[in-house]
Amino acid sequence: MANLSRQQQMAARRERILEAARELIENRGYEGLTMRDLARASGVTVPTLYNLIGSKEAVFFAAIEEQTRHFVTGLERARGTLIGVIDATVSQLLRRPRYYRALLLVLLGADPDDPARRHVGGTVAREIAGALSELSESGSLVPWIDRIALGERLHAHLDMTSIEWARGGLSAAALRAAARFGAATTMLGVTTGTRRAGFEKIARESQGDALRRHGREAA
Repeated sequence: MANLSRQQQMAARRERILEAARELIENRGYEGLTMRDLARASGVTVPTLYNLIGSKEAVFFAAIEEQTRHFVTGLERARGTLIGVIDATVSQLLRRPRYYRALLLVLLGADPDDPARRHVGGTVAREIAGALSELSESGSLVPWIDRIALGERLHAHLDMTSIEWARGGLSAAALRAAARFGAATTMLGVTTGTRRAGFEKIARESQGDALRRHGREAA
């Protein structure tokens, strides 16, 4: 029991450190995150930080892993519908806009093979692939399309839209509209029947906001 209690205390301390790291990144960006300030904000010593998590880079990756779990929970609720996955991804970004802006700007400059970048991107990519699989199984996806290539195109557009938002080029409303518009217009050429009609409806409804609602909103 004593060992279990000690493990629970270490887990609680680790979560406190990661939450403090997220708040510092929100307020200062990744470059403004220092181990000394993080230790002070989380109520531990600098050696404790290194013992529990590791370097500044390890803290950053651990914070990403923790936040990715929230992404996964939100995306799983939308599993099976492509626009649902897009909406859930945007909703997660807007839950902590300042944090995710800082996060995206760091990941933008990272190597494509960087573990943190691959970890975040892989979660969304898997959900998009699942939604495309559902469309294929229902007979709504044209048979000639390569689902891997289509998934990569959808994911790339979502990434570019999110980065534009992170740089201040899109408001929250424009982010949501542009993400929906891009996905829907992409799917128009590769779906049939009622699903195609549904994507056309979404494209028509979102195109105005996607084009007009530029300019950064206060977080």
